[in-house]
This record gives sequence, C-alpha cells and structure tokens, in this order.
Amino acid sequence: MSTLCGIHILDDPTVSPRLRDFLEPRARRSAPTPAERIRHDATVVDDAGFERAGEPAVVEAMIRFEERYGGPCYSPRGGNDNEYGLYGAPAAHWTSHGWAFAAILDGSRTCRVDVLADGRTAMPVPMLAHRVINSSIDQRLEADALLTKMYQWPHLVLRTSTALEVDPAVAEEHLPPRVHEATGPADKWWFDGKSAVNLLLRSWWTPRTPCDTWIVRCFAVDAQALDRTASALWAAVPELTTATDDWCSLCARFIGPGYPCLPSAGLPPR
Repeated sequence: MSTLCGIHILDDPTVSPRLRDFLEPRARRSAPTPAERIRHDATVVDDAGFERAGEPAVVEAMIRFEERYGGPCYSPRGGNDNEYGLYGAPAAHWTSHGWAFAAILDGSRTCRVDVLADGRTAMPVPMLAHRVINSSIDQRLEADALLTKMYQWPHLVLRTSTALEVDPAVAEEHLPPRVHEATGPADKWWFDGKSAVNLLLRSWWTPRTPCDTWIVRCFAVDAQALDRTASALWAAVPELTTATDDWCSLCARFIGPGYPCLPSAGLPPR
C-alpha cells in the first residue's frame, strides 16, 4: 500500500477503499504526541534494566508512528476499543526483536501490542520472547477492515496446530486469492468478494505442549456457499480439527462446536 510521509492514516487519500470505508465511520481521533515532546521526553530501558535517554533511531521511529497512526480509537465490531498512540511518557524497551515501544491497545485481546523500530508489531507474553504479529500497522488495519466487512456472513470456525514459529501448510490452489495487504505473520487472508478464509494465530505459550495454535475461519455470502468454502478449506489445510469452543466470538453467542454460525438466520444469543 502506498503511504505518504507525514500524512496521518485518517487523512491519507492513497489508502485502499476498503480501509477508508472501515475507518471513516468508526475511528475517533485524539491529538498525537508532538514530535518535540517525544524528542525531549523519550527514554529507553536496556536489557539490563537501565534507563537512559532515547536512542535517535528509536525516537525517530516513535515520531514516525505518531505522525502516521497516533490518536485513532475504534471498535471494529463492538466491544472494547483498539487504541493507537504513545500514551504517557514515550519509552522504549529492549526485546528479542530489538527496540520496541508500547503504542497499541488491542481491545479484542485486552492486551498491549508493541511496535518495533522497523514498523512491525509484536505481542509480549510474560516469560516468553516477543512474537511478531503484524508486518506493518497498515497490514494490521487492513486485516481488521477485512474481518469487519464479513464477520456477519455465515462462517465456520476450525483450528490447527503446528510446531512453534512454523506456519500451517496451505494448498492455496483450493482457496480464493490471497489478500497480500491484509496478510501478516499471525493473520493470513484469502478473499474473492464472495468467500474468504482466515488463519489467525491464537496462542503459542502452552507450557506442557509448546506449539502454535491457529484459529481457521471460513466465510461465505450464504450457507450453501459456506459449505463449498468449507470443503475447499478442508482440502487446503491439513491437520484441521473442529474448534473446541462453543462460543462464537464474532457473533457473541453460543454455537455447537463444529457447526457453522449463520448470523442471517437471526438466532438470538443464549
């Protein structure tokens, strides 16, 4: 995606129509942290726990983030907000992926997300190394926009597991075209306008059986099309299993494990 240096994401005319349609009715804006304040107040905490003045490279990364993304707050599908910005004193900390600063509050997961100096994001888990989640903030926003576009379509939720930091094998010839702008290390999308498949990294911190657990979702415009998309998904992703959860987090209602969720049927929450 094209980005304009110094142009805020909410003002950038080059963003995709899907992202614009997603942000315009939802995003509320507060003022980003001024560059002068970041340069004056920024600190870093190294891997030994010592605090000092911010290093120029990470300070400039904070400024770029604030100029491009600071301030928006939105709720993708209702519920808790996602917030973007350097809240409080601008501070960076050392991680296994280099310098990072807390700049995103993920309302869906109710946790903070770190932004790396190179623009990727990573999720911190206590006692574990950071896991890179998004290849960029734009990719993260595109994925939110795509899920919000279709979360009320009929959908089926499955799951799969892999070794740590190993992507699931996917025979993409069975699936719709990949949506590159919405696909990152932990959130992968295929979409053709009428059906979609999403692989979302759910967890990687189970101590007894360390592995990556992925939520695998397929969507379609109607129940009949969902059957076809689900069949293609079973052919595309080996080692699929039925999801064990009986709660649809997209629709906020109970649904039997392994059964499709059909929002258009008007089934009330239980």
